[in-house]
Amino acid sequence: MTASADVRMRRPAEHEALMKELQDEGAFPTFRDVLLLAGAVGFRQGRRSPFTATAGDPIRFETLSARTFSDTLINMIAVNTVDDPEVMDDTRLEERVRIFEEYANGGLEYIQEQRNVRHQPAALVVMDLVVEALDDEKGAAAVSVDELLDGLKW
Repeated sequence: MTASADVRMRRPAEHEALMKELQDEGAFPTFRDVLLLAGAVGFRQGRRSPFTATAGDPIRFETLSARTFSDTLINMIAVNTVDDPEVMDDTRLEERVRIFEEYANGGLEYIQEQRNVRHQPAALVVMDLVVEALDDEKGAAAVSVDELLDGLKW
């Protein structure tokens, strides 16, 4: 049995309708894909939001990480959130997934807020967020590994 055998990602019940809308109209074929986007949005916006009420069956880590680089995204967010490199230990996979869940919930909150303020469909809001992230003046820029790790000491 591997450390990831029983680790599963929960979906926040509060955002089930938004997740379904993104799945149906936003070109995200699975809830896994919606959660991966939402986790990245939540981290970019600094929005980490714990939740207790869940919807549907939780997603197995193996299913979640089947998408290329999704496990890398989850791990990078965890190591940038917790000031402890030991978070990357196999025994702490569940902690990394919980951190990512909270950022995904925060990302869904942000997308919903933007949807309400802009009076646009969620898919259009997401498209605008992606364009903003790729915009050279506002968004993603080349960074060094040291910058990614934010001074984390090993």
